[in-house]
Amino acid sequence: MNEPIDPRRLPMLDASAGADALENGLLRAILQVAEEAAVVIDARRRSVLVNRGAETMFGYSADQVLGREVELLMPSDARERHAGHVREFGASSRASRRMGERGEIAGRRANGEVFPAEASVTQVTVAGSKYFAAIVRDVSDRKRTEAALRTSESRFRMLADGAPVGIFEAGESGDYRYVNTCWQQVAGMCAEEALGEGWTRAIHPQDRARVYRDWRAAVGASGPFQAEYRCLRPDGAEAWVVAAAVPARPGYVGTLTDVTDRRRQAAEMEAARHEAESAAKAKSLFLANMSHEIRTPLNAVIGMTSLLLDTPISEEQREFAHTIRSSGEALLAIINDILDFSKADLGKLELEHQVFDLRQVVEDSLDLNAAQAAEKRLNLAYVIEEGTPHTLVGDATRLRQILVNLVNNAVKFTHHGEVTVTVDARPLENGRFLVHFAVRDTGIGIASDRLTQLFQSFTQVDPSTTRKYGGTGLGLAISKRLAELMHGDAWAESEPGVGSVFHFNIVSEPGPLPDHHYLRNSQPALAGKRVLIVDDNTTNRRILVKQALLWGMRPSATPSAIEALDLLRHGHAFDIAVLDMGMPDMSGIDLAWEIRKQADRDALPIVILTSMGARLDLPTDSELGLSAFLGKPIKPAQLYAVLTEALGGTRRATDVPAIRPVTARLAEEMPLKILVAEDNAVNQKVLIRLLERMGYRADVAANGFEVLDALERQRYDVVLMDVHMPEMDGVQATQRIFQRQDRHEAPRVIGMTASVMPGERERCLAAGMDAFVTKPIDNDELTVALIGVPAQARDAWGELREGPAATERRVERRQDAIDAGADRRRQAEATAANEPNRRHSGAIDPERLYYLVSLERDTGDGLLRELIDMFLREAPEHLQRLHEACVERDLGTLRGLAHRLKSSADNLGARRLASLCDMLEALESAEGLRAAESVLAEMARELDRAGAQLRGERDRL
Repeated sequence: MNEPIDPRRLPMLDASAGADALENGLLRAILQVAEEAAVVIDARRRSVLVNRGAETMFGYSADQVLGREVELLMPSDARERHAGHVREFGASSRASRRMGERGEIAGRRANGEVFPAEASVTQVTVAGSKYFAAIVRDVSDRKRTEAALRTSESRFRMLADGAPVGIFEAGESGDYRYVNTCWQQVAGMCAEEALGEGWTRAIHPQDRARVYRDWRAAVGASGPFQAEYRCLRPDGAEAWVVAAAVPARPGYVGTLTDVTDRRRQAAEMEAARHEAESAAKAKSLFLANMSHEIRTPLNAVIGMTSLLLDTPISEEQREFAHTIRSSGEALLAIINDILDFSKADLGKLELEHQVFDLRQVVEDSLDLNAAQAAEKRLNLAYVIEEGTPHTLVGDATRLRQILVNLVNNAVKFTHHGEVTVTVDARPLENGRFLVHFAVRDTGIGIASDRLTQLFQSFTQVDPSTTRKYGGTGLGLAISKRLAELMHGDAWAESEPGVGSVFHFNIVSEPGPLPDHHYLRNSQPALAGKRVLIVDDNTTNRRILVKQALLWGMRPSATPSAIEALDLLRHGHAFDIAVLDMGMPDMSGIDLAWEIRKQADRDALPIVILTSMGARLDLPTDSELGLSAFLGKPIKPAQLYAVLTEALGGTRRATDVPAIRPVTARLAEEMPLKILVAEDNAVNQKVLIRLLERMGYRADVAANGFEVLDALERQRYDVVLMDVHMPEMDGVQATQRIFQRQDRHEAPRVIGMTASVMPGERERCLAAGMDAFVTKPIDNDELTVALIGVPAQARDAWGELREGPAATERRVERRQDAIDAGADRRRQAEATAANEPNRRHSGAIDPERLYYLVSLERDTGDGLLRELIDMFLREAPEHLQRLHEACVERDLGTLRGLAHRLKSSADNLGARRLASLCDMLEALESAEGLRAAESVLAEMARELDRAGAQLRGERDRL
């Protein structure tokens, strides 16, 4: 309808006959069905044709319009202007004017309503007369839509400009079309500058290429966009922002968020975390140093006091000495608790993963509290229920620590009755067990409202208990932490005046079934034997009856001597009697005398149950004929041994645990080729001497490269690998070893380090090392490391030397080494205490010197003198190199030199000097070098003190 009307279709158009002509033919049909208005006027602006669209649009009928001026269809203020427009258009040479070309016009309906419109106009001349044909379109709906859009756009602009986040719009090509006020503030650029691709100039030059590339890639793929980058403002300030945009047809809508504060806070938090970790490391370092500094004089106090008690002194002096020793032991226990709690609090407690005998751990825990329980005449007992694994895989030392804490607490707060440990277990998934421990006492009990405070650090349920019973309140907190580390928990139940039950559980894998004879159900030496059990304690009777039934015996249990004698008088025959010595009405000894009136030793052997120390008061009259004394708590191994021996059986050597000394010629039992990888000459000497005492001749390598070369030349069974060596350290060397050799063909690698930094052990084990020992290394620790790692040693044909039986013996030797080491440490303390003239309160730990002297007693070759001379010769030069590294701000060299000097100092007992080296080794940034200067000054003074003391020791050799 926008095309001009063909004049040939109007051959007879005039005011009287034009309408009749148009009513015929196709043109009339088209005009009548058109929705838009069609109006034709002559030169005098009179309407000569209107279609139905015009009637509908304007509200007039055709009769009302035809022959009248077309201004009837216009608002009054436009009529005069319209006449001029018609004259102007008629005088022009243009044939038509398209829709909307003249802009917006207005129409007027019959009801007076004015509406917006657009028109296309064509002028034609027919038979010398000019006509104007117009197609009129009502644009009211479009205008309303446009107005709504403008309102919406205005609202969007208003909201966007007030938004606290930057907002931008981009076209389909990615060019920016709009940015809000916040965007301009964040980017530091006005809106006009940002349009198009101008926004990219706000990006920091170092980030611009990356961000622009990512933006173009997102636009090209019509996908989302996100980037974090810096804006560089005109004033030079940098702002970190995150831009994100999503497709919004047509184009993109996105946001720009200022994350400068967030990044700063993150950086501050990271710095705070780093500072906290540094503080934690410093705390760990401090605790490690303090543990030695405090324990060493305390051990001397306790040891010397014990010796004093063995000398002829008055009763008053003895009382004073007893007070000193008990106070020292209490202080040592508190220090140990604080150290353990600090380690647990820092997450630095490390758990072993070894197979251990559960029964042995429980028995050891009770033995440690047996003396205190005996003094209070308390009964100690334990029961391990059926279905509980005999061995577990985990940390026996930490499990024992929990049990000792709980049993010690139970004994402390129990004045009469008993303390019983019960152990049971239930299977979990993956073959593991939930092992539950309960320590039950008949003590003072705890009020229910105080139970929640039990496992909090430094907390006692009642302040009065602290004054009366002592303690830091850390034992239970440590026990709970340890249980949680073992994937368990700890809790308590109690009733005041009745007693308490402290529970904890752990999750553990079962270990292999031990070959203990006393654990077997079938015991020919005991099966069918009738045993009389007399004990007033219900728990003890239950344990004895249960164990006797397990071995196939026929037990008869009574709670009193009177009932036992009645059984004998009425003809009940027994093969053996087990009597408790401490029964209230008639003691076990008195009952034994009465039994002997009816049956001699051969007819009825008698075993007496005693508490610790009670046997000292027993009669020695041979007529009593006692077969054995059995200490409480009752242990199946010992019970089996005394019963079989009393009944004429043979005792197996493996049935009763015994501490066997570790042979000094370990090499005869475990022939090994050993390579020592150590760059420190002092450490080399000590290690070689330690290995010689065990019977080994070792080769030496000074760094990782030499280790690899040595392994290329010949096979070694064990490499003692120093972690910190020059050129190639022990961790790198270990990794290279296992890259070159199959795990089954490679030697065992035992890491050695003097570092106390957290994570050192994990780093060594992650590299593939089989074990880990700390410097200075002593005989016991090295022995345990050598025999505690699964054997890889092979003979000339590549076959394993160690079979299953040897493996069992090796495990036994490892435990022997641990036990023997504890014995030797106690003996060393006693020896040191017996030589007060050699003890100094100076810069050198005399115990370390005594140990080094012991290494040369077999050969008398002056090892200690040689080590002292090497240290005195090398240490000053080492200190000078430390000063140079500090001046040059070479942190790596400084830390490496500090580690080497610390190792030498530790080996000779210069503990304070080693602690100062630790401080330098712990430095993590160049900023810490300022503090290093004061540390080096103190090291120089400490080296002078240590040197003077070492020279004095050398002169006395």
